[in-house]
Amino acid sequence: MATDPTSEIMELRNQGLTDNIIVDELTKRGYSQEQVYTALSHVDMGSSSPSSFSSNGSFSGMPSSQSSEGNIYERIESITESIVDEKWDDLIAEVKKIIEWKERVESVQSKLNNDVEKLKEDFKTLHQGVLGKVEEYDKRMIDVGTELKAVGKVFKDVIPEFVENVKELKGITENVRKK
Repeated sequence: MATDPTSEIMELRNQGLTDNIIVDELTKRGYSQEQVYTALSHVDMGSSSPSSFSSNGSFSGMPSSQSSEGNIYERIESITESIVDEKWDDLIAEVKKIIEWKERVESVQSKLNNDVEKLKEDFKTLHQGVLGKVEEYDKRMIDVGTELKAVGKVFKDVIPEFVENVKELKGITENVRKK
């Protein structure tokens, strides 16, 4: 087995694997975690020449393995922060969509409430108008009833006299014809 996992890291990254999966895979292949993390850092810096690695798997330019571990933790922290920031931005975008939807729904609800209130007022006005017309009709019918009663009384008093006058007129016309 080669002491330099750099080429394998580049190959696995080209396959679309994440760094965590790459670390797991390469440690299964027999590399130490220190060698893998060091090679990952080396690949991220843009240099993939195996000559820059020493036989123990650390950078020849690095003073110690503790510096390499510090870089790894900084890199992990940086990646974690960028992932959290990305997910946070996605969450904020989704929350903004929900807020916009809520505002649209509240606007529609408010409009519907206003329309219902206007309909109630219109119905109340219509109801009062109909009641007013019914009351007016009722008064007119009472007046008509009163007038019909008055006409009935007049006819009651006038008809017998009218009948008598017609009889009298008939008698007169018969006398005039006889003469």
